[in-house]
Amino acid sequence: MKWLITGGCGFIGVNLIKKLEKLGQKLRVVDNLSVGSVDDLPSNNWEIFDEVTDLKKISWKKKQIFTLDLKNKKNLNYIMSEADYVVHLAASTGVKLSVENFNQDFTNNVLSTLNLLEAAKKQSIKKFIFASSGAPLGFQKPPIHEDKPLSPKSPYGASKMAGEGYCSAFSGSYDLNTTILRFSNVYGPGSYKKESVVAKFIKDCICNQKILINGDGQQTRDFLYISDLIQAILLSTNVKKCGEIFQIASGKETSIKELSKIILDNLKNKLD
Repeated sequence: MKWLITGGCGFIGVNLIKKLEKLGQKLRVVDNLSVGSVDDLPSNNWEIFDEVTDLKKISWKKKQIFTLDLKNKKNLNYIMSEADYVVHLAASTGVKLSVENFNQDFTNNVLSTLNLLEAAKKQSIKKFIFASSGAPLGFQKPPIHEDKPLSPKSPYGASKMAGEGYCSAFSGSYDLNTTILRFSNVYGPGSYKKESVVAKFIKDCICNQKILINGDGQQTRDFLYISDLIQAILLSTNVKKCGEIFQIASGKETSIKELSKIILDNLKNKLD
């Protein structure tokens, strides 16, 4: 099968590519390298393009990376041509940054998603998988599930809600087979560039710095290991119903205080 992955040089994308390579899948990546790096990919035999000037060079026989911005849809039809699955991971993910610059957040997250959906519709791909999060839900009392009403509290949450809406609309209006996956707090190997609480606590321990907890530490999160998320992405290709939404999570609440203790206990002996 042929996979087009946006944001493929990021934490989740790299782990997904590693799995797909083992399965012998054909791969193509679009990433503007604003966060990720080609050096993070599990193998080094990639062709890199910063623009599409000769369509004859684009071949699924080779692994190719296009360092293009998704806001420019000029080349997306060519890049997506003959793809079976599109996994849209690329996004601006910072809540704080979205508050500071909501126009940029809209352009990066909503306009880019719409451009991809338009290209996917034209190319009649088999499946469009959209990476969402819990942000469209806002502040909700656990347990979180797909029937909870949406109430985003940040521009980032609103942009993800809009992306979900467009995926649903393209399924309803154009029969494009989309699946929406709401990722919980993902952690695991390769997350060294992430600003998540797990990554931050580990970095603090490695650097022999104090772990700082805001509040009393009783606030809880659902933490999802990266390999479980990758498995969920692969399984989502089998979903027949268009526009289906899935919460991808462990189903277990862990307090920030408990998390800090787990990390400290596990790293203490290794760092001494």
